[in-house]
Amino acid sequence: MFQIIAHVKPTENSRHFAKYKGAYAVLFINYKDIDGAFELAKYYIKEEDWEIIELEQEYFVIEDKEGLDENYSQYYDEIIDSGYSLIFNLYENEED
Repeated sequence: MFQIIAHVKPTENSRHFAKYKGAYAVLFINYKDIDGAFELAKYYIKEEDWEIIELEQEYFVIEDKEGLDENYSQYYDEIIDSGYSLIFNLYENEED
């Protein structure tokens, strides 16, 4: 399993567009190779109506549940069952 981080912003179609300026997306992708995991990360972000500002090239390999940061261990079963989990850490527009 891979952990990939991306800096993203909501598209105009996103329900978050008016309120949030952006987010740091943490993706856990249970896939056999990193190239495929990066392609899936791009796909999942786009499907959620977010645009990638920067996709970090550094990634983490997670071997098991104990390898997950405790903040993310609750998502382990979802990752195993569906093949991925996508968590957005949102930040608001400065005008708010």
